[in-house]
Amino acid sequence: MTDPIEPADPIDNWLKADIELMHPPAGTYQRIHGRARRRRTIRAVGTAAGACIVIAAAVTAPQIVSTLLPGGNSAAKVAGSSGFPNPSPQRSGPGSSHRAASPTPRSSAEPTVASPSGPALSVSGSGQPAAPAFRPTSVTFVSPAVGAVLGQASSPCPRHACVSVAGTSTYGKSWYKVGAPAAGPPNGAAGVSQIRFLDLRNGWAYGPQLFATHNGGQSWTQITGLPSGRVIDLATVGDRAFAVVAACSGTGQDFAANCTSFQVLSAAADSDRWGLVPGTAAAHQVSPGALQLTSQTGYLLAHGTLYAGPVNGQGWHPVPISSQGVPPCLRLARQSGAGLLAPQSGDLYLVCTSVPGRAGPVKPASLTLYSSSDGGHTWQAHGSVGTQGTATSLAVAPGGAIVLATSAGLYYALASPGTISWYLANLTSQAPAGGYSFVGMTTTLEGVAVPANSGLHEIFVTTDGGRTWQSSPIP
Repeated sequence: MTDPIEPADPIDNWLKADIELMHPPAGTYQRIHGRARRRRTIRAVGTAAGACIVIAAAVTAPQIVSTLLPGGNSAAKVAGSSGFPNPSPQRSGPGSSHRAASPTPRSSAEPTVASPSGPALSVSGSGQPAAPAFRPTSVTFVSPAVGAVLGQASSPCPRHACVSVAGTSTYGKSWYKVGAPAAGPPNGAAGVSQIRFLDLRNGWAYGPQLFATHNGGQSWTQITGLPSGRVIDLATVGDRAFAVVAACSGTGQDFAANCTSFQVLSAAADSDRWGLVPGTAAAHQVSPGALQLTSQTGYLLAHGTLYAGPVNGQGWHPVPISSQGVPPCLRLARQSGAGLLAPQSGDLYLVCTSVPGRAGPVKPASLTLYSSSDGGHTWQAHGSVGTQGTATSLAVAPGGAIVLATSAGLYYALASPGTISWYLANLTSQAPAGGYSFVGMTTTLEGVAVPANSGLHEIFVTTDGGRTWQSSPIP
C-alpha cells in the first residue's frame, strides 16, 4: 500500500525556488566603508583617551592623601601628623581637579640652574642600591607603597655634599637609590635635613635651605631669592606646596632654634616661584612641624596662636578660640606656647608640649590630648596621655588610631564612646636609644617612625595601626 500523495504546499515551493539577489543602489558600498572607517577612528580615539585616563589615575592616585597620602578624608601621605621631620599631609581627593588660584606674590624666589643628580623615585625602583651607611633623618610617602627617605651617606660628612635619598616601592621592605640635591647636612643657615614628595615627580628637600625637583629626583634645583630666613617646615596639598620661612639663630644641626618671626609662602607644585600667603607674617616664635594641611584648610600653630585659611594660596587668619576648655598652649596668644597639632578629616588633635609660665617641656604625667571638631574654635580635653619621655610627634590615622612618638617610645590610643585609652606599642626589635623624632600614618594600618638617632641606619614601620612596629634597615 502506497502512501497518499500530499498536495503541494505553495509556501514550501516558494522557499525552494531560486532567489535572485537585488543589487543595492549605487554608492552604498562607499557609504558603508566610510562609516566603518569613521567608527574605527572614533574607537581608536576613545581607546587613547581611556589610556590617558588610566595613566592620569596612576599618577594622581598616590596623591589622594589626607593622612600619609596628601589631604582630605582619603589615605594619607603621612597622615595628619606633626613633629620634625613631618611628612606631607594631605592631598586633595579625585574631585579636586581644578588648579588652585595663585596668590599675588609679595615675595618670590628664583631657582638656580638644576643639576643632574641620579635616578627618579619610581613604583618599580631604580635598580641601583641605596647609599651605604645611610643615616635617615626624614621620610615621605606618596602612596601606600612608594616613599623616600633623606639622610646622609657617611659620618662624619666630608666637605663635599653627602646628602642622599633612598626610595622604596615596598613600604620599607627594600630600598633603592634616588637622586639627591647637592647639599650637606644642616649647619646653621646651610644644608638640608627634611624631604617631602607630593607625587612621583614633585618633591622638596629643605631645612634650612630649599631645593626642588619636578622629575622625581633626577635633578634638583636650589631655590634662591626667598625672604631672609630659614625654611623650617614644608607641607603639600592638592597641587600646591606651603613652606614656613623663619628668622632663626640656631647653629649647627639646631638650625630651627630661637626663631623669632615667620611667614608662610606658597607655590604651585610644578613651579619654583613662591609668594607670601597673606596674613601669615608675624613676629612670633614658631617651631618645625607646626604647619598642617587638610584638603580644604591649612593650619599653623605659632606662639600660642592658631592660624587657619584655605589651601588655595589665599589669606589666612588667627582663629578666635572660645574661653571654655582652651588648651594651655593656646590660652595666651602673646605668651610662648607650643604643641603638636594633627588634623584628621574634620577634627584637629593637639598635645601641648610647652605652656606659658612653665620652664621646659610639659612633663609626661601632665600631657593631655585635646580635640576640636570646628577648626579650632572650641576644644575638648580627653584626659592624660600617660606616656613616658618628651613628646616629639603626633599622628592620626585615617579612621584609626592616634599615635604619639616620644623620647622614650611609641604609643597609640584607641577611642571609644566617652574615652580614649593609651597603650605602649610593641617593637619586634630593640627600642632605639633616645626614642623617635617623628611618627606618621599613611593609611589606617600603615605608618612610619624615624628614630632620633639617625646612626641606627633604620626607620620603623607598622602595618597594624600602630600597635606593632618593625625595623626597616637602610639600605
